[in-house]
Parts: sequence; structure tokens; C-alpha cells
Amino acid sequence: MNNRVILFSGGTGGHVIPAVNLGNFIIQNGGECYLFLDSRGLKYANQYKGKIFIINSYHFTGNIFFKIKSSIYLLLALFRSFYLLIKIRPSICIGFGSYASFAPLLISSLFKFLKICKVYVHEQNSIIGKVNLFFLPFVDNIFLNFDNIVNLKNKYSIKGYQVGIPRDQFNIINKKTIKHKNKKKLTIFVYGGSQGSINLIKIFIEIIKKLDLNYHKNLHLIIQAPESQFYFIQNNLDKIRISYKIKIFYKDINKILNKSDIIIGRSGAGTIDDIINCKKPSILIPFPYSLDNHQIVNARYLSDKKAAILINEENFDLISGYKIFKELLDDENYRLSIIKNLNQIKNLNANQLIFNKIS
Repeated sequence: MNNRVILFSGGTGGHVIPAVNLGNFIIQNGGECYLFLDSRGLKYANQYKGKIFIINSYHFTGNIFFKIKSSIYLLLALFRSFYLLIKIRPSICIGFGSYASFAPLLISSLFKFLKICKVYVHEQNSIIGKVNLFFLPFVDNIFLNFDNIVNLKNKYSIKGYQVGIPRDQFNIINKKTIKHKNKKKLTIFVYGGSQGSINLIKIFIEIIKKLDLNYHKNLHLIIQAPESQFYFIQNNLDKIRISYKIKIFYKDINKILNKSDIIIGRSGAGTIDDIINCKKPSILIPFPYSLDNHQIVNARYLSDKKAAILINEENFDLISGYKIFKELLDDENYRLSIIKNLNQIKNLNANQLIFNKIS
């Protein structure tokens, strides 16, 4: 690959991690790839094998003083983006959403108008985010995770190209080779993504406590949670003597997913992709404050296919949550039917599909 590529991302792991994965794939295949991030997104890019440039910007929600500050940062981000794009002279630019990508996408759109480079965006969710939606008229293509996008207008549908989400090629493992250390125990993996896991985990712990002793002996919990929740989780689970492991973040996420029997989580695009990839039954509780309620729409992508169980957070309490979780726990045929439906969903290789398109 002779093209010089720049990827624009920032903010949450949902935006940054796919960009890191694609960038590493491009580099692995002989390409030259740079990554533009804001300082918030830097913590998700430890595994990136190329060069990273920091371009900070802020959203415009807040009081007048915050908006003035955001305007200054945007101006600085535009100047820095212009300088770096002139210096690097990319032939391909790809935005991964978040307001951190706005400034470099604006400059790269100018470069596209001058026929210096091509510009693409990648949308992880089933509802196109504000930044990607703004640039949709100007980009060459929009790479999509889902095949049904709520707010993609017909006149732009020709630009849509479903690819899925770029995954870490180095950590994808063959599920047939996994050996469970203790086949008698069911492993439950609980994680909330980067948004709003506190309420989800608190209710789940109460559900586990409500189960009788025989269940406690036959379950192993793997929990990803903020450090602020560690004491609450440890204090409650130690009392019922259940096997568990807890971390702030699991780097070996694919191994965790593949050895799990049931997944409990939010429904960010990354979580949905994880479930499709590992083919495990799940209970999804969408984060109720996600932008444009995109997590609910994401979850419906699986629940409508009977490939996951969807519970709205307003209905996720001890009584309803216990009933649904216990049914899934007790009924192996139920779990197998969900796995069967997951197997009907096509598993796309986003890295290769995007690479082929831009090469």
C-alpha cells in the first residue's frame, strides 16, 4: 500500500479503539498511518504502533465562558490540523466520529476539494453521530457497522458501505481452541463500556445475592468496573463466597468474552460487535442517556433477531432483572437458541474491507 493515511478520533474508547485497530492493520500491511487524537482518547491508544498527534478540542455545551473557551480551542485545532496535514500530505483521511475529529475533518475536506486527498468516515452506531452527519455530504464514503442506519438519507445511501467495526487482529482467537479450566461453573462477564456502568453493576450484584447458595457455588463472575465500585462489589460478593474477578479494564477482552457463558452489558457499538463476534447469549441494558438514544437502537439490532435480551434501564430492577437472568441461567436451550440466532448474523472483517476500499 503506497497511500499515506491519517485517522481522526478521540474521546471515548468506542471511537478510539476501532481507529487504533485499523491503523495497526494498515501498518502491518505495509502502509504509513498516523493517528490524530485528543488527550482524552490517548489512554485508549497504548497499543497503537504508529505515530500519534494530539489535537485538543471541546464541545460547545455549557455556559458562555465555556463556549468562548471551546471556540478558542477549535481555532487552535484548525490551525494545528492544517499544519499537520500540510506536513504529512496524506492521500487518505478517515474520521471515526466524536467532536475531536471535527477540526481535522474540516481541513481534510478542504484538501479533498483541492483534490489532494480522499476523505472517509466510519460510523460505529446505528444512528450517525453529529460530526459524521455534518461531513456526510463531503466524504467519499461512510463506512458503516450496521446494515440499517436510522438517519441515513436516501440521497447519501450510495455512499454507505457496511464493513463492521475494526477489531484487534492480534488478539482475535479461535473459539474452538479455548479450554475452560472449570467446565462445571458458568462464567458471567459484566461490563458497562465507557459509559454508565455503576447502576447496572449495582443491580446485578443484588440479583446475584438473591440467588440461593447452589447457584453461588456454580458461578464465576468477571466484572469490569470503575475503581470507585471495587469496595461495594468485593464487600457484597465476599459475603456470599462466590468466585469472582474484578478489574478496571481487561486488555485481553477477546479471551474474556470467549470463555464467558453469559454477557451482561450496555449496548455501545463495540459491545454489540463483541457479542456478534464471540456468539454468546447476552442481556443488554442500554445506557439511557446516550446521544440520540443510539444504544437502544443498537440493542434492538440484536433483540429483533432474538440474538440478545434487551431490557430498558427504567425496567431493570431487582424483580424483573432477577427473573430474566435466572431464566437465562436455568434454561440451556434458551441460551443455545440465542447462539443459533447470533450465528445467522454475518461476521465482517472491517479491517480488510476498509483496506481494500482505500488501497
